[in-house]
Amino acid sequence: MRIRRLCSLLHRYTGLALAALVGLAAVTGSLLVFTPELDRLLNPELLTIAPPRADAVPRPLAELLDTARRNHPAHQAVSITPPARPGDATAVWLKQPRAGEPGRFDWLQALFDPYSGRELGARERSRIDFSRTGLLHLVNHLHGQLLLGEFGLWLMAGAALAWSLTSLVGLYLWWPGRRKLRLALTVKRNAGTGRLLFDLHRAAGFYTLPVLLVLAVTGMYMARPATVKPVVGWFAPLDADKPPRVEPRSGQAPLTPDEAVAAAQAALPQGALKRIGLPQSPRDAYAVSFLLPGEVRRPSGGRSTVWVDPWRGDALRVKDATRLPAGEAYLAWQTPLHTGSAFGLPGRLLVAAAGPLALLLAATGVLMWLRRGKKPKAAGQAVRPLETAAVKP
Repeated sequence: MRIRRLCSLLHRYTGLALAALVGLAAVTGSLLVFTPELDRLLNPELLTIAPPRADAVPRPLAELLDTARRNHPAHQAVSITPPARPGDATAVWLKQPRAGEPGRFDWLQALFDPYSGRELGARERSRIDFSRTGLLHLVNHLHGQLLLGEFGLWLMAGAALAWSLTSLVGLYLWWPGRRKLRLALTVKRNAGTGRLLFDLHRAAGFYTLPVLLVLAVTGMYMARPATVKPVVGWFAPLDADKPPRVEPRSGQAPLTPDEAVAAAQAALPQGALKRIGLPQSPRDAYAVSFLLPGEVRRPSGGRSTVWVDPWRGDALRVKDATRLPAGEAYLAWQTPLHTGSAFGLPGRLLVAAAGPLALLLAATGVLMWLRRGKKPKAAGQAVRPLETAAVKP
């Protein structure tokens, strides 16, 4: 009984401490599930193009890259993201060293019509922007780091860990025994407020546990991937994932992005092109990313990658994300599970629905604590000892 009492106190006060963070993460997370659709809706002039003619041919990627460099001379081009679907813009990502902060960069996203080569506009992607073009970027930072930078990331990672643990403690507290199992899975109608809150909290906690526990565990990785990865490496093998280095050839022009894509596509002919990582120095290779059939679906991009020598055109290394070591496969699933994209639209809808349900758990937990010590209004409404323990401190 002492263990149960201790678990009850731990669950209660951990939940109270996390209630505000969970509520905020729940609301913002449900919105972020539909980031691509909402972004297109908010910023059609940046992210979408007029339907091209049937015989229209996309402009070379090298041409778009040259325009981006010409329009933003203070920035260094880092990668190119092709359209996610017909009618979308092509994005060129650029960075610029941040003044007074060595090793940190300000990022810019320049959007292009892939058929005309015209730049549609550019938006800042590092600093908080309260404009329409930066609204979802603001929500993302609020969800992931509370607008608090590095400290916010650690805070959210700690909150995700605490939520995972208190969820398991809640499962232990939920178990009513075989004879009362049905009672623990239902909400009693026409009950008093205290009983209603308790039943809602208990039943919702049980039914949502698989989804919310997955979101909490994956949330730790989303907040601190550099911290989680070596921990995973203790238990399962990881890919070293070090990009290969190349030897530049003097007097020879490097491959264009289009030529690098062609060389990479030959190595992974079934892959759908997702991203072209550009060499940042003469000794860097192109890193061309694809999404392969059978690979877990991500919100954007793919983990299958071909590194291409920009001087010789050789595929230096091929990473097939359908054949990853166990630890690397676990990490590859973190973002798709957290966003629901691993299971397509049904998965995304499930994650979006989990937000209001997490908010319900937080709200009922707080309300039960606020009502502690209150007695039922009618004599026939006395609650059982287990319920009393859950409602009173």
